[in-house]
Amino acid sequence: MSVSAPAWQRPDERRLVIFARNLVTRYALIVINALIGLVVLPFNVRHLGADDYGLWMLVASVTTYFSVLELGYGGAVVKYVAEFRAKKDAKALNEVLSTMFFVFSAIGVVVYLAAIAVSFLLPHIFNLAPSQVATGQTVLLIIAVNVALHFVFSVYGGVINGFEKYYINNVVGTTFNILVAAVNVAVLWMGYGLVELVTATTIVRVMPYWVYRRNAHMVFPELSIRRAYFNRERLRDLTGFSVYLAVIDWASKLTFMTDTFLLGIFLNTAVVGVYAVAQRLADALLRMTTQLHNFLFPAVVHQAVEGSVDGQRNLLIKATRFQLAIAVGMCATVAAVADVLIRAWVGPDFHAAAYVLAVLSGTVVLRAWMGIPSTVLKGTGHHRYLAIASSWCGVANLLLSIVLVKLFGMNGVAWGTAIPVAVLATYVFARACQTVALPVLRGYREIVWPAFWPAAVVAGLLVMTRHAVPANLLAVLADLAAGGLLYAAIFFLAALPRDERLWFSNAINQVTGFRILKPEVEGVR
Repeated sequence: MSVSAPAWQRPDERRLVIFARNLVTRYALIVINALIGLVVLPFNVRHLGADDYGLWMLVASVTTYFSVLELGYGGAVVKYVAEFRAKKDAKALNEVLSTMFFVFSAIGVVVYLAAIAVSFLLPHIFNLAPSQVATGQTVLLIIAVNVALHFVFSVYGGVINGFEKYYINNVVGTTFNILVAAVNVAVLWMGYGLVELVTATTIVRVMPYWVYRRNAHMVFPELSIRRAYFNRERLRDLTGFSVYLAVIDWASKLTFMTDTFLLGIFLNTAVVGVYAVAQRLADALLRMTTQLHNFLFPAVVHQAVEGSVDGQRNLLIKATRFQLAIAVGMCATVAAVADVLIRAWVGPDFHAAAYVLAVLSGTVVLRAWMGIPSTVLKGTGHHRYLAIASSWCGVANLLLSIVLVKLFGMNGVAWGTAIPVAVLATYVFARACQTVALPVLRGYREIVWPAFWPAAVVAGLLVMTRHAVPANLLAVLADLAAGGLLYAAIFFLAALPRDERLWFSNAINQVTGFRILKPEVEGVR
């Protein structure tokens, strides 16, 4: 009598349903985080003041650089977990996870030691007032606890991602983010300051790590982290793939995470606070518009192994067009009413953030545009080219931003990022088109044009009517929502090819039981 295979080894026949769960819960997490930010950020600014809020954002931006020590191993863990899961090799899975657990634990220790060193250098790096130095150092060391523990527990997230069960941790993340926001408000409401706020929220932020560990064991019951499973050969394989991912990640951080750093060096924390308002909104837009390619990496790798150029080309066209449409629809509407939105959200004192928000919204569109093409390049063995191009972009951003911040202040920093990213996105898109045998001009015609022309219509309407909207946040958000829905309707009904409209209708019907289009509407019976 045959023995039934463990649940994690059996193929899941509900792949579309699971993909929908992953995507929906991720977007729910993002939207809830964005709403939390809309409410909590102005509350924090009012209670902390622009200087303390800017100090907090400046110090927090320093800790983001510690993630360069991840060395690309996070992506490598997901790749090899997915690969050995497909091979049903529990021993190899545990060797990969145990090896990386000890590597990441060592990295976590290095991260905190680096934080201690940076805390002593903080007053020599940034233009801080004497009264801000001790507070900045304390805040840095507190936030670094969370960063270090993130490394230690990251292998458990790799299990969830490699098994394509993102939705499990998305629900946990949403719950604890709401709790963090509640603690944030409570601490400031009771009259405490920045140090107490960061301490309380950091304690809550580290709590879900143990929940993620439990979830990993639930998804992969045979999971066993043991010193005996540490394997140098596995580490060598992981490193061979991760080194290029590390270069790409480092270049990305050099490109997108130096803005507040440069403003802190050349200007002051008050300017950082104003810039941070625009950057916070741009980051929310980025999270809402660049999720699809994260879920599609395993599919790209699978098609590359099979040598399916037609499948790769089809994925590049449809997925890029869809992700780009989401980005263009959201970012164009935000950029069109940026001045009204900033004034309604945080008040007229931050009006200078409106121009920065418009520029950064354009940068978000560029990043969404090259998201799927970058994934195609990484999944088809062209990650070396992507690493080189990303590195040049990072260096160009740094040099150009230094020049422009001296000429144009914080507006110059925003353009110092946007210009190199535009060049990189153009290159990456063209290279990906060549990789899947898609003529570049056809790529622009079938991918870029359908996403952009509806945005021109909607953005024009919003620009002309924005000052007729009442000057309160709910009214502005309603205006944005109306613009977004109008864009979605035009894109779906007029810009999207007929066969894809029917595919979306069938997919929604399979997941929810609700059909938005009937086959006869599309000429299919």
